[in-house]
Amino acid sequence: MKVLIVDDEMLARKRIRKIFADNEGIELFEASSGSQAVSMIQAERPEIVFLDIKMTDFSGFEVLQRIEPSIIPLTIFVTAYDDYAIAAFENQAIDYVLKPYKEKRVLDALDRAIKKIETAQKSDSYDAIYTRFNQLFDQLQDLKKKAKPFLEKIVLKVGRKYVFAYTEDIKYITSSAYYAELFMADGKKYIYRTSMTALMERIDPDSFIRLNRSTIVQIKCIAEVISEGYGDYCVVMVDGQKFNVSKSYKTTFKKQLTLGK
Repeated sequence: MKVLIVDDEMLARKRIRKIFADNEGIELFEASSGSQAVSMIQAERPEIVFLDIKMTDFSGFEVLQRIEPSIIPLTIFVTAYDDYAIAAFENQAIDYVLKPYKEKRVLDALDRAIKKIETAQKSDSYDAIYTRFNQLFDQLQDLKKKAKPFLEKIVLKVGRKYVFAYTEDIKYITSSAYYAELFMADGKKYIYRTSMTALMERIDPDSFIRLNRSTIVQIKCIAEVISEGYGDYCVVMVDGQKFNVSKSYKTTFKKQLTLGK
């Protein structure tokens, strides 16, 4: 049986591969992006795919939309967040697994998919499965229309001018009294009158992570994470700036970055 693992995080793919290492009846393939996943599914025709929802190029849902319905594999969605997407496909997808993975949960999802394949082969009911995927896509599109969009840019008044600070160019944000200081990739710094909590609600949680009460960082600008013992962590940014992770944010921090113990 061919199983495709799709995730833009190498460690996440490695984790699933390790779980299946002793199963000689499974032939494993990997894809590190949505576009690569589409090519792999078309070329290898896997029966089952573990498909990450949020990737750098496009989502796992968009991967399936780009594939001819007749070759869509049974899909186990993978996500780090138990958010609105889960509610949309909880009763319609084959299964979903939350990060960080637990071995038993992954194996249970695989077993459920195998049983679906056996049932479909006996009853010739693949068309019903593909119809469920299409229903899922429609529901997600409706949810996206209703969802509050994340900020792509922040309009700031600097003297007599208005400046656009694009969120993708923010390295990190620190608090200063009732203001937030935005540190940009080009070295500039802007002051934005808002609270850290209010700002965190408006920016993409897949791109930013809060380390403590006074610090939010862009995940792609993290150079390394240092474990300092006793469960403490220090984050080093690409420009060398260091921030500590407070105890109240440590659990969310480890889950979002899929860090082990």
